[in-house]
Amino acid sequence: MSSSDEEELDLNVIPVDSFASDGNMNTWPTGPPYKERDDQRWRAKLATYWLKEMGSLEDGASYTLDKLPEGYCLFEKPNMKNQRQLNPALFGHPSGRFFVSPNNFLEHFLSLVGSTLGTCKCSPCQSMSTAISGQPRPGRKPGRPPRTSEQPTLDSRLPGDEDGPDYWKILVMKLKHQSQVDEEIKQSSNVDWFLTNEDLSDYFMKLVIDPAYVPRRGEIVLWIWSDLDGCLLLNPATGAIEVFGDDNQWHGPPEWRAGVVTQTPTDEVHMVDIVDNEATSQELSNSGFRVETLPDPLGKDKSYSRQYSYVPLRRIKPFNSWQNFLGALQREDVHPSIENAMTVMSSMSLVHKFHAKGQFPSLSISCKGIFIGAELLAVHDTIRLKPQGYKYNQYKVHGTGKVTDVMVIETITLELSNCVDNPDDAQLAQQYTALLTGKVFTTNPDRGIYGGPFAKIDYKPLSSEEATATFRQVGMSDYGPWYPLADGKTCSVSPHHVIGRCYEPLAAELMFGKHTFGYDLSSVMEGRNFSEQVDHRMPVGHTWFWGDSRVETLGLTEINGVECGVSASQRETPEQWQALLKIARGEGNAKLRKIAGIPSSSGRPHGSKNKETPTSNSGFAGVASTSKMVSSAIGGVRLDSSNEDSEMTDDNAALELTDLMRAVKSDSEDEDYQ
Repeated sequence: MSSSDEEELDLNVIPVDSFASDGNMNTWPTGPPYKERDDQRWRAKLATYWLKEMGSLEDGASYTLDKLPEGYCLFEKPNMKNQRQLNPALFGHPSGRFFVSPNNFLEHFLSLVGSTLGTCKCSPCQSMSTAISGQPRPGRKPGRPPRTSEQPTLDSRLPGDEDGPDYWKILVMKLKHQSQVDEEIKQSSNVDWFLTNEDLSDYFMKLVIDPAYVPRRGEIVLWIWSDLDGCLLLNPATGAIEVFGDDNQWHGPPEWRAGVVTQTPTDEVHMVDIVDNEATSQELSNSGFRVETLPDPLGKDKSYSRQYSYVPLRRIKPFNSWQNFLGALQREDVHPSIENAMTVMSSMSLVHKFHAKGQFPSLSISCKGIFIGAELLAVHDTIRLKPQGYKYNQYKVHGTGKVTDVMVIETITLELSNCVDNPDDAQLAQQYTALLTGKVFTTNPDRGIYGGPFAKIDYKPLSSEEATATFRQVGMSDYGPWYPLADGKTCSVSPHHVIGRCYEPLAAELMFGKHTFGYDLSSVMEGRNFSEQVDHRMPVGHTWFWGDSRVETLGLTEINGVECGVSASQRETPEQWQALLKIARGEGNAKLRKIAGIPSSSGRPHGSKNKETPTSNSGFAGVASTSKMVSSAIGGVRLDSSNEDSEMTDDNAALELTDLMRAVKSDSEDEDYQ
């Protein structure tokens, strides 16, 4: 008998929504040999047991639950001794263990009904209690991991919440158990990871060949709000950068703002674009940068994000160099977004964590990039380092105020010291350190006489061929000659020592009219000092704010017109997204589709008296209509309503869902800002 026939019999259907459930979908098996099984018999047995326990069972009456408790699902798998025999297994218990019969599940079920989970005596609950107390779990061989569908640990509980597993805590617990780890980071049940991992990999590969002067997604830039009729020049009469019009007249400073780059051009960017004439609006759709005005990262009003424009490169300048373009202006004459940007100059967030390696209690997580203040720095970038001994608003003797040192980044890592493996502790480690590692070079032939961490040993400069092979930027020999420091060995620095990217010499000349690479040292240090004074998100005694993502660092709630961050509407339905992820991995079944909000297109829904004709809100179009995250990007996916009546198998449902979820990458990936 199918579940859809139940209401045609004389059954008493008992709803289970009246009590809370501890069921966890993350403990469900992920594929063969497990397969979903019809749960009608279990629901009838549990209903009968329940009423009998309460003394309300009537002779001759039939009972059933309308569904199993939320988060529980019945599966089956072949018996190990007899493959033709299929054994039931009810998954959903937080421990990851399963129940083999309705009678076996009854004690836990009654604890759910009576809200007495704290005193439940079922075997899985007892195993969790013994694990918390530190005693060995009964019936489990030493070293055997629990049965879960995620990354295994010795602890019977799976750290996480309704959003999914806490992969970082699981990794630390695994490190403690195995003493060491060396593995690629995969987080298949993490929505952000699933939607962005592939694009992040492609994005950072592209950055290797992009010129250093091209603004990157998520970077803060200075940009001109209105059209630029003329060119930017230094007005000797005012000492300010102003617009010199095509009419050979000065028109004052342009309307500078600070903004976030949210889209980059599809067309190739050329160095001449730094000073080239204004493009047409049609051309800007492919060659322009979408820049959104930066709102107050500490305030509630985020309306500035909706003030955006597609602008050519000539109307954009690196925010690190704000003093070069705004230094002659009074504070009351600059747009509020400028101070909004300065507020986050002393902030950082790591991007695209892809590998973990360590020996307990230390762990090193490799990343492809890091946001430091206004800029995104990536592996293979050449970055400029602060002068030795330089402090805010203070130049020292012996030329230490001049920028002469650069590093070619080889690795970016998050170093965790004294890791905390307690699943109930929110902290992963007692100390966190971001490090950029690579070889350091200088243009100062006397650099070694001052000693220090990068003391020069080899006084022989790089040849032109060696400089070309060392730096990916074109023409770096024009800054030279270059001398290797620390005898050519790799060195590590913290973000505190970094100024920003090193642009190509000709690009720096076109942007700043200077052939040196210390043009923005004062601006960066002034901005960081301002940030330290006003950003109350920094812990007491600290001078940097660490954000889990660029969205958090900048305090954004909307990107490209799409909600983002922890307050985004799509995060209000974590169970739905976990179900979508499972379906995308090929684990489609009726229960998952129901949780995901994807009605089955064959047969009738459970409890329906009359079969209804599917509407335009059925199938994946219905999912799209319930999520701004999806519907905002639905233009990237063809959803033909004329095909919605056709039967959808698990395989093609998973394929279509994968395409649908990938279509929202361009929006959701901005949460991490590739």
